[in-house]
Amino acid sequence: MKKIRWSLIAIVLLQFYGCAYTSQVRFPGTNDLFVTTGDGDITKPYTPVGQILYMESGFRIPLPLLGMLPLKSVDPDLIIRTKVARQAREMGGNAIINLRIDWEPPKEGFLGIGANGGRIIVYGTVINM
Repeated sequence: MKKIRWSLIAIVLLQFYGCAYTSQVRFPGTNDLFVTTGDGDITKPYTPVGQILYMESGFRIPLPLLGMLPLKSVDPDLIIRTKVARQAREMGGNAIINLRIDWEPPKEGFLGIGANGGRIIVYGTVINM
């Protein structure tokens, strides 16, 4: 009987504390860039600034053993944090919504034969909140 009573108490407490908990999305400060793949909970109105499109390809020499040397590889995290963010700020925006990434990772090939440095295409909508 005690187990049932404690189970019911636990369920009631979870209803008040666990399931009823809501959080609000906090946007970064004015110096930071907000990036999201959707546009769901962004406070409207916001001003669309324009579309952003960034493309970059890496480079490797597709020859035996030379193709294994990473001359210029594509790193999506670095590109988004630096180059795409800089381009969005230059456009006058402080957020990018509906961000899409098409990324082909670098390949070493077979002992360097057929190697490539990868490719990335990033696009989205730049807005000013």
